[in-house]
Amino acid sequence: MKSATGNNSKGFTFVEVMVALVVLCSGIVLIYKSFFLCADYLNNLTCRLYASSLIDEKIGDITESFAEWPAKDLNFGNTFVTLDINHKPVCFTYDINLEPLSDVKSVWQVDVKLSWDDGPRHMHAQRSAYMIR
Repeated sequence: MKSATGNNSKGFTFVEVMVALVVLCSGIVLIYKSFFLCADYLNNLTCRLYASSLIDEKIGDITESFAEWPAKDLNFGNTFVTLDINHKPVCFTYDINLEPLSDVKSVWQVDVKLSWDDGPRHMHAQRSAYMIR
């Protein structure tokens, strides 16, 4: 087979090799980018799972404290907790609101919001529960 320059050599031209390198490097960059994107999603999901568990625990603690109220003062516990998630400390901050419903005085609503920073993003999860007095 004759090449474009008229040589009878069998092999790849410089342009063919460069095109193959560009395609290969583009594939590697896409795989690299998707790996770190998946790692970021996994870290976000892990923090959300911890947050969900922490909110459930906090609502349980508030419910126990509410059952003994007014004989004992309401105890919401710590307003923040720091956990090591994927070898990084993550500080979760609670925002708790407890108030009676306006139309039913014997039913109280507790809102627990948990906030944390995940890199440059400020994340939060929240849940509400109702308690009867």
